[in-house]
This record gives sequence, C-alpha cells and structure tokens, in this order.
Amino acid sequence: MLRSGLIALLVVAVLAGCGDDAVSVEATPEASAVPTEEPTETPTASPSPTATEQPAPEEQEGGAGDEEAARVPVRFTVGPEGVDPPQVSIPAFLAIQLTVENTLDEPVVVRLDGVEPITVNPGETATADLAGRRAGSYPIAFGDAGQAVLVTGAEPGP
Repeated sequence: MLRSGLIALLVVAVLAGCGDDAVSVEATPEASAVPTEEPTETPTASPSPTATEQPAPEEQEGGAGDEEAARVPVRFTVGPEGVDPPQVSIPAFLAIQLTVENTLDEPVVVRLDGVEPITVNPGETATADLAGRRAGSYPIAFGDAGQAVLVTGAEPGP
C-alpha cells in the first residue's frame, strides 16, 4: 500500500509540473502575480528650437578668419639726447608694430630698408605695421636725431 500511495503522489506531482493551468494541486489564495502599474507622468515635449540659417563662421564678426597676425611691439623715443633705446631685439619672421614717439620740436623722418619713410611730427607718436624679417640686424635712421638697430632672430626671455 505504501507503494501505491507513493505512485499516486508521484503522478499528482508530475501532472502539476506539466504546466497545464487547468490542473490545480493546491487551492490556496495567492496574491496576484501581475503587478499593477502606477500612473506615471507623461513627459511633455518641450518646444525644440527652430533651425534658423546661421552665417558661416567666416562671415560672422569675430569669427574664423578675423584673426590678425601676431605682432611684436617695437617702440623708440626720439629726443634731444638721441634715440632711446639704441637697440631692440625681437624674434624673426613675426610682424612688427613699430611705434616712434617724437619729443623734438621738429619733424623726424624714420627710414628702414624696405619700408616707406615715416614722418613723425613734433610732439606726436606714429605707428606702422611692418612685415616680419629674417634673422639679422637692421639699422633704423631717425634723421639728425641718430640711429637705432632692430635685431631679429632673438630668443624670447631674459
């Protein structure tokens, strides 16, 4: 009899494991296996910016291409004692921003090879943008006030 009880129990277990929903071995109330969804907020679509035609960077003020070449400032003062400083050293090939201050009572004509003469009136300051130069020494004449030397090819720093 023990044997037939075990067989009956085995048959019930096999039938319960077959996945047939119609066969129920135990009738115990269980919680629902289907989770209930809580309402969630539906994200509202934020207005997306409309595409407007933008000018190319080259066409915008301050955009690409508006850059100026790096310029090295070179300043001379012409006075009764002559030209100060007598020599200025800068890196080679960089554009030069030449500034000449005239403290004399008469005009000064500044001459540098390859550059149109620059006239600086009494008590005034003149500025000229010059192309960079190869390494070397370039004399600058300041008329009767004297001369100075522009040395290009110097290494930056003290």
